[in-house]
Amino acid sequence: MDDENSTKHVLQGRELIDYLVEKTSSTANAELLQREERRNRRMTILLSILMAVGIGGAVSAIKMLIKDQMQGIEARVEGLQEELNTYIDERAQTLESHFEEKVEMVVAKDIDRKVGEVRTLLEQYKNYQEFLAISEIIESEVQNDKMPEESLQSAIKLAGDLAPSASITRQPRFLEAIKIVIDLLVRTDRNSEIDSLEVLLGEVLATDSKISQDLADHYGQVIISSPYPVEDLQREFEALSRYARSSRELNYPEKALMWELFVAYKRNQYQKSPTTNGMVEMVQDLNEADTRNLCYHVFLNSHPLHWMNTPDQEGRELARLVTKLLDDYPHFRQLVESQIATPELRPSIEALVTRKRERLERLVPESDTQTAESPESEDDNTLRR
Repeated sequence: MDDENSTKHVLQGRELIDYLVEKTSSTANAELLQREERRNRRMTILLSILMAVGIGGAVSAIKMLIKDQMQGIEARVEGLQEELNTYIDERAQTLESHFEEKVEMVVAKDIDRKVGEVRTLLEQYKNYQEFLAISEIIESEVQNDKMPEESLQSAIKLAGDLAPSASITRQPRFLEAIKIVIDLLVRTDRNSEIDSLEVLLGEVLATDSKISQDLADHYGQVIISSPYPVEDLQREFEALSRYARSSRELNYPEKALMWELFVAYKRNQYQKSPTTNGMVEMVQDLNEADTRNLCYHVFLNSHPLHWMNTPDQEGRELARLVTKLLDDYPHFRQLVESQIATPELRPSIEALVTRKRERLERLVPESDTQTAESPESEDDNTLRR
């Protein structure tokens, strides 16, 4: 065959690419047509079956299937309900038993608590009666110029035991009894015992005017006689302020004013200051009776033998302060001197001077042993006032 009679297609470049794309597309379309035909045949077969059996039968079959499933679910729910009821009954019995045990425990604790409270009340009442009896013994011993040390220690312990019971410590008889104890402690300068009772019963003690004045005297004397400045005696100063305030509130303003003046004067190193100037001026605002009492107590502290059996540092330091204070305020000195000369104070002042003279006669030098063994020295007691 000649080359001239043959048909030849030579595809190159762009034409070759177009040819390949067209051929691939034709092959893919043919495959898709075959898949579609197979799917149509399956649908035709299924429709034929449905037509043969009938739509009602298919629905019934579906309903039977659903019914079987629902019955299974109901059986499972009933089983779960029974399990739940059994669990609830068991838990209820457990809780009931636990609750009964709890109730019994709570009731038992409450009974024990009430029994304990009754026992505590009985013990406190017993201590209260004992405290009242001991206070009477102390008062009797003091009146006979004796120092009831053992009874005093017992009274201090009982007062501390009774401190938590407000129903007892607020009783008038308790206040009368503790007043006897505080008075003796102050007169014998028992600092530690006073401090312990003051911490436990401070609020109660401040409700009585006599106790407040005694404790104002005590803490005022402690501050004035101390070698330390007032700033270093904060606890004592707070106690003095508390009882000075209660003395003022209980109608004894002169007691509060005197110690506040003394402490302010010491704070300024025994020199006049605007504070002491103002306090001295406040004296003229007192009524006649309070002014008289103030002047009496200033005179009382002007010499240790006016209120002490044997002078010590506390009494001497107070006398030094009063002397210097009256020197700095001449008009205050004139007021004191005029008041102690009044008919109301003259008998008391004369009695003070007489007692001072007697005490001076009893005081003997340490080298005079023969006089020291005389009966007169034995008559003196350990009480400071």
